Amino acid sequence: MKTIVIGGGIIGASVAYHLASRGADVTVLDGGKRGGIATVASFAWINSAPGNDRTYHEFRLKAILDWHRLQHELAASDRGTELPINWNGSLWWENTPEDVRSDTANLAGWGYPTEMINRDTALAQEPYLRNAPKEAALSSLEGSLSPVETALILLDEAVAQGAEILETTVDSVLQADGKISGVRTPDGDLPADVVVLAAGIATDQLAAPLGVTIPMDNSPGFLMQTAVTSPLIRGVTLSPGVHVRQNSDGRVVVGHDFGGGPPPDDPVTEAQSLLAETQKLFDDSDGLAVETWTLAQRPTPADGLPIIGPSQSVGGLYITVMHSGITLAAIVGRLATEEILGAGPVDILEPFRLTRFNQT
Repeated sequence: MKTIVIGGGIIGASVAYHLASRGADVTVLDGGKRGGIATVASFAWINSAPGNDRTYHEFRLKAILDWHRLQHELAASDRGTELPINWNGSLWWENTPEDVRSDTANLAGWGYPTEMINRDTALAQEPYLRNAPKEAALSSLEGSLSPVETALILLDEAVAQGAEILETTVDSVLQADGKISGVRTPDGDLPADVVVLAAGIATDQLAAPLGVTIPMDNSPGFLMQTAVTSPLIRGVTLSPGVHVRQNSDGRVVVGHDFGGGPPPDDPVTEAQSLLAETQKLFDDSDGLAVETWTLAQRPTPADGLPIIGPSQSVGGLYITVMHSGITLAAIVGRLATEEILGAGPVDILEPFRLTRFNQT
């Protein structure tokens, strides 16, 4: 069975790795954007933060654990690959703590490892804070990762397991008699039995000519990234002004919130504003400098939940599109592989099928 994965971001990379590690014949078409488009612009926080219903929260909790599974799996392999994941948790506070207390109590009641802490404990979590909050929520299970580096590692691991990566773009997905037959590229047609759509905001455009409607409500996100600096931030810091974390390579990633916020009128001025807010937040940060900024559309299904699973109307078409791509990548890659290789439907994916929109 020949599988083509469209998309070289973290979801496509994870699907490709898991398929290849199971011996599948898999080719990734990355469109010349190895590492993806949305992945590059992700805040890359691994979490099950407040605001999700319990079903989705439980799925995200399993997803966090699956990153641990994948991290250990790769480290124990013959290649001894280390994923750049930071498991130092998150620290969250607001100017008025009532909502933080309420959300923390709710998550704790669901068994999530989060708690309200005092200023001394907050400083133990983030020693460089200039003015540590009197109260904050500490979620010790959460983490973050370097998104592009992680996607590239997974693609490299897929290749080591026999996958092929092509830089070509995709003009269309081909079907015959209601089943996938391949994809059309500028270089010609490629045959396939299964096509995995992991193409982010292009997913609905590729599906539409097949008669498959994928309701999307994409939104922009703006983030600033500093030049490499010495260790400054232990985990993810979610303050009232900015959300901040540090990559394993030393670059600091900042947004007005973890989603990145709306597109600014002047990106250069906005990036400098985010830098100034970060310097107010942390000691020993005066040497920070803006290196780059990103503005990208975040692929988001219309109801905010992921869409994962096979199309019911086109055999061999498998859909993977979601905003929480970083948190969900490891588990989606593993469970999609199970379904693609014929293990049957995975129960915990049922709430996240396309059919919930009365679409097939």
